[in-house]
Amino acid sequence: MIYEGTYPGWPWIAAGADGTLYCVFRDGTAHGFSAAGRALLTKSSDRGKTWSPATVIVDEPGVDDRNVAIVELPNRELLVTYNTYARDSNKRMVSQVMSIRSADGGKSWGQPQVGPVPNSQSKSAAVVLKDGSIVWPFYIAPKNGAVAAVSKDLGKTWTAVRIPESPEFTGDEWDLVETAPGHLLAIMRNANHSKPAALCCSESRDGGLTWSMPKATNLTTGLFAPGQIFLQGVNRTPTVIYPDRRMISVSAVKSDDPARLKWKVDSLLPCYLYNADQSPIPDGSYAVSAPTGPNQRLVVDYEIRPKTKRITGYFIDFPADW
Repeated sequence: MIYEGTYPGWPWIAAGADGTLYCVFRDGTAHGFSAAGRALLTKSSDRGKTWSPATVIVDEPGVDDRNVAIVELPNRELLVTYNTYARDSNKRMVSQVMSIRSADGGKSWGQPQVGPVPNSQSKSAAVVLKDGSIVWPFYIAPKNGAVAAVSKDLGKTWTAVRIPESPEFTGDEWDLVETAPGHLLAIMRNANHSKPAALCCSESRDGGLTWSMPKATNLTTGLFAPGQIFLQGVNRTPTVIYPDRRMISVSAVKSDDPARLKWKVDSLLPCYLYNADQSPIPDGSYAVSAPTGPNQRLVVDYEIRPKTKRITGYFIDFPADW
């Protein structure tokens, strides 16, 4: 267990250049709006075996600071992205993506910066590309399309790009990985509830400035849920960790399909069951991971159970030839 709280959720984990693991999440009082919601950070210097007490990144009074994610930049600064959630002057619930950074490993934090698109929500961390630019994936709330924000100055300014949509796809939570210089692969939750709960794939070949029309993959979750995409092992195999049965189990899957629409679901790597009897937990299934060895990753998740509410970690060993 990494953290136990009142209603912790939606974690993210990242590995720093010196091996430090950074895990961020929100703790509040409920899944929905929580005026007490705050963004927290805990760190590990022993590859995830033990964790420091959680410290506050940001806690704006009366505002739910949630959907927190983190990345270490090339200059060793930490860039945390999140979104606020609160009532506006007309008593409507509004969200706003934000960023905040630390130059001392999370001991202190600068001033929060407003993101480039109004009424927006975050989920995954910004990704540093090989040319030094940054792509920040988020979406317009509620269920109004995905956005890629591109920065050429380490996240100080952003250019926002809309992901294409179709009658079959409405952008929502998403994640991306750079497979080759400027070639980005995205895995996306589809907010179009007229379609099956299948993750969708999109590509960019110009560093995130333009994107292909997202298409459905064969990755289904039973309930609408996001996935994390990364390159695993020496083969740099495109891999997704996702809840293959949301609230019941989490698995990893790979693909050798050039279009990344067909994934090897017949040979999943099971990561964990929440309960041995395969019964569902009340809330959870936002699994993300970071490498802790050449063939090992630490998967973090949130688990809301009747007697405990926590951020948990699972060490997952991948085959060397994955």
